[in-house]
Parts: sequence; structure tokens; C-alpha cells
Amino acid sequence: MVHVRLSHLSVFLLSILWVALPAHAQDYNFNLYLNLGPLNIPAGSAHLYDTPVLFEGKEAIRTAMEMCTNPSADRVFSLRDTIESYNTPQGESLYFSKTVHEGHKHNLETAVYSNEQGRFVVNMTTRNLVTGEQTGHATEWRDSRIFDLMSMIAFTQKIDTSDSEPGQTESLPMVNGIMVVQQFLVYTGNKTIKADDGKKYDCMIISIRDYKEGKERETVKAYVTNDKYHKPVQLDINLGVGTTIKALLK
Repeated sequence: MVHVRLSHLSVFLLSILWVALPAHAQDYNFNLYLNLGPLNIPAGSAHLYDTPVLFEGKEAIRTAMEMCTNPSADRVFSLRDTIESYNTPQGESLYFSKTVHEGHKHNLETAVYSNEQGRFVVNMTTRNLVTGEQTGHATEWRDSRIFDLMSMIAFTQKIDTSDSEPGQTESLPMVNGIMVVQQFLVYTGNKTIKADDGKKYDCMIISIRDYKEGKERETVKAYVTNDKYHKPVQLDINLGVGTTIKALLK
């Protein structure tokens, strides 16, 4: 049995959506495949959708992502995650939550955004869903906007690679648990990808990277359509220990 650190899996899956979801309502479904050396087994599904709502009296967009592994993949790891974010139509962050059920880990992460004295503030909390105990809390103040997985969508969908050379990079601060971390999105070129809907797509490739122990690492390679919609088609996710998972648009 392969053991991997799965708390990052939902982050990896959503990384592709930073550059994928248009401003208007969308509904995407993905098949997941687990790669174990020469084996490539069906691993489950993921569903992304957004809905216009009212949040504390404000017009908002609720974007949600649900991920679930199937019984075959559950023998390697079990994943039942729900991630949601409320943002104004202009992209202002209001509230973010991630409900994590990964193996024996059952946590809730939340982030509440505000503006105080001209600065951007986020209050982050983590809680154990089994015991109800609060396991962490932190407040971050910044002079510039703080993002989460979903609020990055409105920003990054504006990236235009039509006149760009490979290597173009965007760096944004992102909420992760009770920390704010830097994520790097690097345009590396283009490729034609065949999805599980049977169609072929001209895609641009976005490498999503971070730094761990002072070293740069690629956590996911995302393939999105090379047009104004940046429709997600495929992503290759590095889980470590020689294990990867692939998500294909269905």
C-alpha cells in the first residue's frame, strides 16, 4: 500500500481551477486516475460548479468543489472533500471553507476576510471535526489583497499567453490552513490533449509550483484550453513517492 500526504490533494486539484473557471456560471466534471508505476486505475471523480447567491446581504458567487475517490482507490487512500468560497462578482473575497475527509484526517478550515484601516485582513481557523476542538487560529494583515483557492480564479483567468514566451510567471499569496503562502503559476507552452469526452483540445500548460525547504517543486501540471475560457482539460498531480494522479475532463 502506498502512503502519501493527502492534505495537499484538494489544493492540487483546485490549482487548475485558478486558471480555468470563467466569470459566468459553469459546471465541470472530471474522472480521476491513479498512476502507480505501470498501472493507471480509475480513482474517482471531481465536480466543480458555481452559483449566484446572497452572502450576508451581498451579491456573491458561491464556487464549490466536491471530490470523491472510489472503492478501488480507497484501498490506497480515501478522499471525501468539499471546498467552497464566496466572492463578490468583482472578485472580492468574503469567506472560504474546506471540509477535509482524507484517510483518518477530518478537519474544517475556514477563512473570513475583511478590510480594516485600509489593510486586507484574513482570520483563519482550523478545527477537528471529530472532537469539535479548535486546532489552530491566525490572523494575517497585508497591504495587498489575500487570495484563497477560489478567489484566485477571477485574477488568473485574465492571464493572456498569446504573446508570451514560456516562463511567464504569476505569484499570489494564498490562504492554506492558518498560513498565507506564495504560489507560482508558470506558463510552459502548449499541447493538444484528448479528454474523456472524446474531444481534442489545444491547451496551454500551466506548471503550479511552490517552495519546500528552500527548494522549488512542481506540484501539478495543468492543461487548459488556449482561449478566453481556459477550460480545464487535464491535470497531472504529483503526490510524491513516485505516485501521481490524473484528472481528465468528462
